[in-house]
Amino acid sequence: MVDDNTLFRTYKEDVYRYCLHMLRNQTDAEDICQEVFVKAMLADRSKVEYIKAWLMRIAANECHSLMRRRTNGQQKEKKAFSIHLPLRPAQSVENEYERVEAADEFGQLLSRLKPKVREAMLLYYMADLSTAETAEALDIPVGTAKSRINRGLKMLKKLYEKSSNSRGKGSDHHVSNY
Repeated sequence: MVDDNTLFRTYKEDVYRYCLHMLRNQTDAEDICQEVFVKAMLADRSKVEYIKAWLMRIAANECHSLMRRRTNGQQKEKKAFSIHLPLRPAQSVENEYERVEAADEFGQLLSRLKPKVREAMLLYYMADLSTAETAEALDIPVGTAKSRINRGLKMLKKLYEKSSNSRGKGSDHHVSNY
């Protein structure tokens, strides 16, 4: 069995990156990552077969919980204050263009995937879990995990092609090397 310090050192980057991509917020990702390891260190790991998949399952559950709490809170807030809030003016075209240009293109495309599909993709490709480990982390059948990964790849390809076509020929757009 792996000791707590080794567990943290070995998997902290994978768990953090997964949380960051799911939550799209550095502070939230750090907080959830910390929660994951606190829970993992307090849990009985003696019967855990795939430690990384188990950690990612905890991370997925924590991310879902935070997103659910935020959504519920936002809905309540909107209901309570909808009458009193002024409408926000639309962003200028220049500001919107700058925002899109500054954003990481892959991250933008990934964020457009359905959460269940994005989650499977992140676990499989980013956390480097096998399809069986991805399925275990998500508590779904292996076939469903494979299907979500495959669907995610197809969706990303379509989204990429669509964004490439929308930039059009003759535009000044260029791909950044960062």
